[in-house]
Amino acid sequence: MIEIPGYRVLRPLGRGGMATVYLAMQESVDREVALKVMSPTLLADPTYGERFLREARIAAKLHHPHVVGIHDVGRHGDYFYIAMEYLSGGAVLDEDGRARDVPFALRVVREISKALHYANAKNFVHRDVKPDNILLREDGSSALTDFGIARANDSATRMTRTGAVVGTPHYMSPEQARGRTLDGRSDLYSLGIVMYELLVGRVPYHAEDSLAVGIMHITQPIPQLPNEYKALQPTLDRLLAKEPEQRFQDGAAVCAAIEAIERRFENGELQDLVRARPRTPPATLAVAAVPPSFGQRAEPSFGSIDDIAVDTPRGSDYRRAQQRERKGSGAGARWIFVGAFVFLIAAGGYALWRNQDKLRALLPRTELNDQLARGEAALKAGRLVGTNGDSARELFEAARSADSDNEIARGGLRRVGEALIAQATEATASRDFATARARLADARALLAGGPAVEKAEAELKRAESQGTQIVELFDRAEAALANGKLLGADGAVALYEKVIAADASSAPAQAGLRKAGAALAAQARELVAQGKLDDAAARIEDIARAIPSDPSIPNLRADLATARTAAGAAVDAQLAKAQELLRAGRITGTGENALALYQAVLAKDTNNAKARAGLGQVVQALVVQANAALDEDNATTADRLIRQAEQLAPNSADLAAAKGRLRELREQVEIAASRPVATPEQQQKVAGLLAAAEKAAAAGKLMLPPGESAYDRYRAALAIDGNNAQALAGLQDLPQRARDQFNVAVGEQKLDRARDLVETLAQLSPGDASLSTLRARLAEAWLDEADRRVGENRAQDARRALDAARDLAPYNPRLTVLEQKLRELGAGGSGFR
Repeated sequence: MIEIPGYRVLRPLGRGGMATVYLAMQESVDREVALKVMSPTLLADPTYGERFLREARIAAKLHHPHVVGIHDVGRHGDYFYIAMEYLSGGAVLDEDGRARDVPFALRVVREISKALHYANAKNFVHRDVKPDNILLREDGSSALTDFGIARANDSATRMTRTGAVVGTPHYMSPEQARGRTLDGRSDLYSLGIVMYELLVGRVPYHAEDSLAVGIMHITQPIPQLPNEYKALQPTLDRLLAKEPEQRFQDGAAVCAAIEAIERRFENGELQDLVRARPRTPPATLAVAAVPPSFGQRAEPSFGSIDDIAVDTPRGSDYRRAQQRERKGSGAGARWIFVGAFVFLIAAGGYALWRNQDKLRALLPRTELNDQLARGEAALKAGRLVGTNGDSARELFEAARSADSDNEIARGGLRRVGEALIAQATEATASRDFATARARLADARALLAGGPAVEKAEAELKRAESQGTQIVELFDRAEAALANGKLLGADGAVALYEKVIAADASSAPAQAGLRKAGAALAAQARELVAQGKLDDAAARIEDIARAIPSDPSIPNLRADLATARTAAGAAVDAQLAKAQELLRAGRITGTGENALALYQAVLAKDTNNAKARAGLGQVVQALVVQANAALDEDNATTADRLIRQAEQLAPNSADLAAAKGRLRELREQVEIAASRPVATPEQQQKVAGLLAAAEKAAAAGKLMLPPGESAYDRYRAALAIDGNNAQALAGLQDLPQRARDQFNVAVGEQKLDRARDLVETLAQLSPGDASLSTLRARLAEAWLDEADRRVGENRAQDARRALDAARDLAPYNPRLTVLEQKLRELGAGGSGFR
């Protein structure tokens, strides 16, 4: 173990190419820290350690809940170290790399986007956002580490460890892979890769080496999430846009987008995401690993109370203690109840004995007693009111007439009134408003009003008002169904659903909803028959949403799947035929042609990628034909072909070039028609210019020096005689002369001359297909030159050759090797010449 004053190193936590991280105890404050110690091998660069400390001190000024705090920075001997906040939760991804559930992934992305927004506001770019640099605290919250370290890795050559571009290849942005200047939007791209890996369990781009991965970040399309995560794809698309201007512009915008998704998640939307959440094994409650809910609470969302008791330390002892407590409580309650019962019997007996004379006077007369008993029986039987003399109200009122002070009769009438209110409430709930009004009228008469009667009357009034609205809604739903208006806010489905929401027992509304579902099913079948499969799918989902139990849904989906299969086969056949016609040159025109077939496919499926690509091939073929016509000076045919291509792809760059050539051809025709015939003196001058041009071309003066080059002399000849065939042929031959002279220059190791010839060819023929090959050859020649100069200890010459090669081929893998050799040459103390 290493020794650093003030720290007691406990054990290693992890090791990387640049540093080792230890768990240590900071003795001055008695706290655990993560002690990051830079590898002493990096001290070969004498400035590296100082940059390491300088940037770490800058990072220590970052104070944010989701940034790992830096406690101390220093050096002891050959050890440069940083003492950081120790997060016991580890990295955000397990070692097995399994995908995390959606709430966890969204929360991590939201928290880290806040950290990046904070850091970027302080002009800080992380440059190495990846799962290994996102750690979890005990409460499950995440924090970003290694701020400033990635920045300390940077150097004037934009290279660090043995020639690697700053950052981790699987997470670097396209501009980072190109070695361009970075800003905070590059970190947001890396965060998008982290989001993809959290959800899917792997990074999107894989290749055999880092260079290939970097190229994939630049050239490959944005990765697509599995279908169950399609609601998250728009957010991922904006995080992983290839151009920084098309991404989220800061972390706050990312945070707002994630919060909007989380709110939809909380509101019960995004059911695919709900179903896609990984399940926690039963009888497990890992509080630190379970993300807090979107309301910023940290309660666990899985398991049960029993599970918690099982998994909690001393859980079984805790459960037994609670059971004993319940048993003890139950036994105690029973003894208290028995004692109270005995006491009441004794007290009651004593009271009866003391008041026996008064009680005898209260015994009812036989007829009155009979009325009261019959009233009680009628009340129990629910015969509350009536006109036959056997209702509870009539019997209790008769008893009260016989004895106006009889408390039993008064109490009976009060209980009749309360029972009437209960019946009125039940009638209101069942929408029997007439019965409810009658019962409340009787109750008001018996109880002389009162709060209970008024409350029941208010409920009846609200229910009657709601009932009127329900009737109106039902009538509107029926009218919409009759008119075939099924969907939309005023459609039959939505109106029937409102009726059922207000009255779940409404059989007519449920029957109407079934009729609407049947009508939608008929529409879906018709759309399938017409081949409008996307519209049919939308209709089927409308049915599934409105009537999930509709028996026609499985058959409709099966019919749709069959139709899609058949349509796919037909489309594949059309696309294959279109390709065949395209190869045969039957591109447009009357009869069967490639353009007509591609357009037919797109009429059914506007997003068909193969048809769109085929349409692009049609445009390219038309442009090729137009250019051929232009080569033959056939402006009429070229114009027709260009117009056809323009209708299909008005913004094509190749088309724009062809249109420019067409304009030039027409201008040349007009100029030639208006130009007078050259005089003998002019013809003699043209001959002299042509001879001088040939001589300049042979001498390698293709475009330089100005005025004396072959290019300028041919153009001067054409200014006098615009149709001079020799001048035109000489201009057309200049690109080939440049290629030939390039080959000679490379063979003779005249690399500066070869570079000038490549630039000349680029000016003469900007779209020349051989330019990339020539640049690659010249780069290899410069690299050979650099290798030789290193072997001769000529560092300055080697550096010049290496820089020239980098300008031509910045991603050539030999650059890394030669950079290392050049550094070793400088470290060895050899002189620079």
